[in-house]
Amino acid sequence: MEVVFYNGDFLAKGDVFISSNNRAFNYGDGFFESIKIINSKPFNFSLHFQRIQLSLSVLKMDNNYTLAFFEEKTSYLIEANKIINGSIKIHISRRGKGRYLPRSNHLDVLISFIKGSEYIRNDAISLCFYGQEYKGIGSLSNIKSSNALVSVLASIYAYENNFDHAVLLNHLGNIVEAAHANIFIVKNQKIYTPPLTDGCVDGTMRRWVITELDVSEKSIIQDEILDADEVFVTNATSGVVSVKIIENNSFTSFSIANFIQQKLINSSLDL
Repeated sequence: MEVVFYNGDFLAKGDVFISSNNRAFNYGDGFFESIKIINSKPFNFSLHFQRIQLSLSVLKMDNNYTLAFFEEKTSYLIEANKIINGSIKIHISRRGKGRYLPRSNHLDVLISFIKGSEYIRNDAISLCFYGQEYKGIGSLSNIKSSNALVSVLASIYAYENNFDHAVLLNHLGNIVEAAHANIFIVKNQKIYTPPLTDGCVDGTMRRWVITELDVSEKSIIQDEILDADEVFVTNATSGVVSVKIIENNSFTSFSIANFIQQKLINSSLDL
């Protein structure tokens, strides 16, 4: 039996009832966090909690939560579900009636899990550019909001065109991120990633890589990414993934991505 946490109680997954009035369902009024679990312990939890705090602030939600609260609930779920490796998903949405103007600022909190693997050396992926819709620039773009339609449409586009994932652009034509991950390029042994002001998610793995390597934040255009020596993407659940193809352009260097992924694997083994 899978156990989840929902609004103060630990319940069987099948016993959780989400109302049709749920504001995340009706208006996308919520956000989520996916936290990697390795050896039955969460990785980078403090960085995820910082983004939870940011998300609550951006969405003007009541902030009565502590890191200890989420650590306690997560620890119980890991033990109850016998999770060795995988991920925990924290979903927070505003509760209550009202249309675009909420009548309440109380929150629904759902914490569930997905079993998976530890960090491994990932296979390189292919990317395409998605320019039919642009990702916005602003604080909403920096959090993992419940509205991810641009990423959904970009992922459909990539699938229909036989690519693994798609690269999102903003209205200025700058690279923002991949639909599922932050993006980095390497040129002449220097590492660059788009700044938060260009609209990318404030990724926890992005932060980890920036602390481990000498990374510069700068706006990146399509020609620059195609001319890069190496490209890789990062997210909390997969870690670091090399890019082998963007559109018709191939990459053969994966050394920086392999180095940082191995460093991540080594760090996670210490949990």
